[in-house]
Amino acid sequence: MKKLITLLLSLSVFAISAKADDRPIDFEQLPSAAKTFIQTDFPSLSISFITKDVDLLDTTYDVHFTNGLKLEFNSKGSWKEISHAKAAIDTKYVPKEILDCVSARWPDAAVKKIERYRQGYEVELTNRIELKFDKHFRLAEIDD
Repeated sequence: MKKLITLLLSLSVFAISAKADDRPIDFEQLPSAAKTFIQTDFPSLSISFITKDVDLLDTTYDVHFTNGLKLEFNSKGSWKEISHAKAAIDTKYVPKEILDCVSARWPDAAVKKIERYRQGYEVELTNRIELKFDKHFRLAEIDD
């Protein structure tokens, strides 16, 4: 009986956490830090749509622009990911140490996606190579 109850509880927690709730929202519903970032860094871009994803432990906001740029923010409004569907992203969002590594090893490639985590960064290059850097900007993994 205990095993059955444990199994049912586990399945219900899994079902709750697996439910993706990407709800469309308006710009005004973004955290203020996210709104400021967009207004400051991307004032001339048109927003296609914005979604809010509420998970069991986290809330994220995805902002999609009409030119293919996508921004992901955490619940406080700090950016977690900057990516572009068709082109490289602006290098001002990529730490210098990562740019130096990329230009030294892959001089013909550019960064089209960057994600930042507590443990470091993950970048995707225009040549489809994915790199992981630790919090000290040391290259930790290469996936081609």
